[in-house]
Amino acid sequence: MRQTKAKRWRIEPGDETIEQELVRELGVYPVVAKLLVNRGITTVTAGRDFLYGNLGDLLDPYLLKGMKEAVPLIQEAIEKQKRIVIYGDYDVDGITATSLMYRFLKRCNANVSYYIPERQSEGYGLNEEALEHIIEQGTELVITVDCGISSYDIVESVRDRLTMIITDHHTAPPEIPRAAAVINHKQPDCPYPDKNLSGVGVAFKVCQAVWRELTGNDYLEDLDIVALGTVADVVPLVDENRIIVREGLKKMMELPNIGIEALVAVAGLEGRKLTTGHIGFTLAPRLNAAGRVTHATRAVELLTATDISTANVIAEELQETNLERQTIERGIHEEARQDVINQGESAHKVIVVAGEGWHPGVIGIVASRLVEEYYRPSLVISIHDGVGKGSCRSIDNCNIYDALKSAEDLLLQFGGHKQAAGFSIEAEKIPALRERLTAYCEEHLTNEDYVPIIDIDSKLEPGEVTVELVDQIETLEPYGMGNSTPVFAINPIAVQDVFLLGQQKNHCKIILQSQIGPLDAIIWHGADYHRDVFPDERVKVAFSLQKNEWQGRVSPQLMVQDLAHLDEQPIKLTAEGLREMYVIVRSIFRSATAPRYIVESEVLHRHPDNQTNKEAILSLDVFKELGILQEEVTDDGMALYRWCHVKEKLELITSLTFLKYSA
Repeated sequence: MRQTKAKRWRIEPGDETIEQELVRELGVYPVVAKLLVNRGITTVTAGRDFLYGNLGDLLDPYLLKGMKEAVPLIQEAIEKQKRIVIYGDYDVDGITATSLMYRFLKRCNANVSYYIPERQSEGYGLNEEALEHIIEQGTELVITVDCGISSYDIVESVRDRLTMIITDHHTAPPEIPRAAAVINHKQPDCPYPDKNLSGVGVAFKVCQAVWRELTGNDYLEDLDIVALGTVADVVPLVDENRIIVREGLKKMMELPNIGIEALVAVAGLEGRKLTTGHIGFTLAPRLNAAGRVTHATRAVELLTATDISTANVIAEELQETNLERQTIERGIHEEARQDVINQGESAHKVIVVAGEGWHPGVIGIVASRLVEEYYRPSLVISIHDGVGKGSCRSIDNCNIYDALKSAEDLLLQFGGHKQAAGFSIEAEKIPALRERLTAYCEEHLTNEDYVPIIDIDSKLEPGEVTVELVDQIETLEPYGMGNSTPVFAINPIAVQDVFLLGQQKNHCKIILQSQIGPLDAIIWHGADYHRDVFPDERVKVAFSLQKNEWQGRVSPQLMVQDLAHLDEQPIKLTAEGLREMYVIVRSIFRSATAPRYIVESEVLHRHPDNQTNKEAILSLDVFKELGILQEEVTDDGMALYRWCHVKEKLELITSLTFLKYSA
């Protein structure tokens, strides 16, 4: 199966009447008004709250159901030095929530410790054996963070021997555990208006309430930790989350937690303006690696460290652990990709791959990679002792939870939601699962559903892309779920030049022509475009915007989401055309100033007028396959071609490239 390339553009319509009102009442630029409307912000009040909300606008923590019961219990435990254990989780939300609550209670001089379950042996949530061990240690109060709302039976088994306060943010089941207090904005009858808090966000509200009782002041410490967990948990960055993350990012850059400071250093982000992207793609994976490969406790130790030398040591360990995680992930990913290729048409509707002994801590990441590559619902299964543990990721129009439910009789257990899920299955039933899910997708999905969608906020003219425009849209930061990075489109625009970037030459820079000067467009991991896009071609491009600062000059830079030709000509190789190209290449090597090597650009400048740039480049591929040219790659990734003397008669039919493009 081929990797997906074509994409559908879906351009947001906006609402000109509302946009004009926002421009008039809020004083924002028209493009900002359109971006606000696209994000569902359609009133002046909502726009003002979104753009200018601050820490003073955070909601009263006592609006949370269960808070008035929880706070006195925590106060009493602090005052009487009762043994408190924070029971957390091994993902970044759980790690940060545990760290926040531990640091807070230590600040209150409480007798506190924490417990994080081990991912593989204990799994997510409360564990009865672990709670029994905690009780044996003389613990009198357990505060859960980011877990517990679904553990009715386990709470019931210990409630007469242990006081428990549950703080969680996951969807509440029909039966709420009968703990001493349950704080979850998603439980029935909770009047808290913001339903988007993460686990660490709920823990932060508890800290706010207790601190108010103890000191009479607002608790605004550790916002960088709260921001880290909030972004990592991919909750909507609106309302309170938006305020918390914006202020937390400021703290990360001005006066960070020493553990975060050490993590930023090993990640190579020192001195940079930190964004939600840095958290989601650079910092959070290093914390997550501990829970995936070793144990999440080490990540909590980093965020609760009290001296920089300890923090540096742990940060370096997590860096190495993350590298180990990446190595494991790459190995499984390659095996999974090969399995997809081998399956051929069997993987056309849904991808189901399995491997004996695959590390279960990274199969979710591999599933996400497969969705990115092939845009198919993807299930990756790790088999141990005849039982497969699977992780699923899906595409826009496929509800993977419903898909699994259609195969419920084949599964040992399953759970999740529309875009991501997990399950377990007997290994021998995996082929049957593939067939069942294929049938489900054939019934519920159309061919169009398998084409990825790019949501475009607004069309632009090339001359509108300026530094001032970038400054305007930056007022919407921080970006994340519910407030995605704005995406724009230009259609059409002409190509001026194309280059490869990076040490491995695996990125592509395309210079586009604008009325006010050239525009730089960057395609990460887009080396293929170097042989697909050529000067003077017309293209359409979808992109986000950044500022590029180089040698004192600031310019807008397009970060390409999609780029497609507008006037693409059919490619056809002919024997006559190849002979013409052969003569041209041979003449270069036989000239008086004959070079030892040639590069592709020399061919592009000399090919016959009746051939396209792509046909000229493909002719080099034919010559490589026939042994006429030998390709060598320099240390910086540049392809060089050396002439080879071939004496025997050459047959074009031995070239796969010729056969592919001559039909």
